[in-house]
Amino acid sequence: KAISVYATCPVGLIGDDIHSVCRQAKEELGINVFGFSCEGYKGVSQSAGHHIANNGVFKHMVGLDDTPVEAPYKINILGEYNIGGDAWEIDTLLRKCGITVIATLSGDVSYDQITKCHQADLNVVMCHRSINYMAEMMEKKFGIPWFKINFLGANSTAKSLRKIAQYFGDKALIDRVEEVIAAEMAAVRPVQAEIKARHQGKKAALFVGGSRAHHYQDLFADIGIVTIS
Repeated sequence: KAISVYATCPVGLIGDDIHSVCRQAKEELGINVFGFSCEGYKGVSQSAGHHIANNGVFKHMVGLDDTPVEAPYKINILGEYNIGGDAWEIDTLLRKCGITVIATLSGDVSYDQITKCHQADLNVVMCHRSINYMAEMMEKKFGIPWFKINFLGANSTAKSLRKIAQYFGDKALIDRVEEVIAAEMAAVRPVQAEIKARHQGKKAALFVGGSRAHHYQDLFADIGIVTIS
């Protein structure tokens, strides 16, 4: 359905015009073909590369399909990359609550989901650095509000579910979320207590991105670990 072309460092140095090639291929193949000039990820901290990625996805994919997504409480999760299958667990949890995830950018997402994600009622932002640009662009063009959440750690997850439910303001949804939290926490507590007994008072230093550092501190606090740096 689509082909994306990414310029690597040698291509950037040689000066190949990948965008002209993409436009030609789009005409010949009759599908969506687009390029990203992000050689070396661009920028000292890769931030320019992230901008290019966000802008490219927004320009060439988001909003292409207006086929209605028939579901209540539609959200996108931005900044979740499904590195350890997290997105699958989060999606399962939200479905139990009656909340529909249209797209998870960029973890475990299909082209079709991205083209429809402008139909969401709300964007929730997990790793809130580069993906903020996407949230802001979607708010400006499609009027989708956004706020930050955290699905790392049991208490943070419960807090995030409540925050989403409160946004929609539907009592049935708020009550359902409380039921799901109660059931999930009942299963989590014995495991949490067992792990906490082994880790209470231990110390951790985190070497991760700034926003993730906040997330993991909450997770460690759940099992008694103190973050000192």
